[in-house]
Amino acid sequence: MTDEAISRAARDVFVEHGPHASVSLVAEQLGVTPAALFARVGSKDELLLFALAPGRPAVADRLAESPPPSDARPALVEILGELMVFFQRVLPNLIVLRAAGHTMADLPPRNEAPPPLALRWALARWLERASEMGSLPNVRSWAMSEALLGAMEARCFNAYVGGAAFAPATDRAFVRELVDGLFGAAS
Repeated sequence: MTDEAISRAARDVFVEHGPHASVSLVAEQLGVTPAALFARVGSKDELLLFALAPGRPAVADRLAESPPPSDARPALVEILGELMVFFQRVLPNLIVLRAAGHTMADLPPRNEAPPPLALRWALARWLERASEMGSLPNVRSWAMSEALLGAMEARCFNAYVGGAAFAPATDRAFVRELVDGLFGAAS
């Protein structure tokens, strides 16, 4: 029973059944007894926080790299597409955490800013570098970062709460339209 298996099973149970789901459902998915699970995780609250912590998206490393020297819009669409997948996984986690009476401040301490803030800073710096290089139009990078990520989070929220009818078209098409709308279409 690895930490990853515990996290995945607990996330699945809590996202499907809510924060008041029985730990026995998680134990059943793992093929262990609730006592064995508690021996590994301590308490239900610790399990909830462990399983639903958003973590750091892999694409964050790409935001630390230099943008392409020419048109950065295609790279931005790729980055935002990867972030959309991250948000689709994380948004339900955050909703369940909040329903359990927790905020992100209750998560175990990390050596960096909370993921939503760290992502905004990283994207703002990437956009600023792209603007300075001339591979994107000059923008107010913090505001643009907030606009891009806020729009994507809203789409994920709408899809989670209302289903596909509340988030028409594909995520890829949405991201491309968002980038084209804010930065102009690629030439």
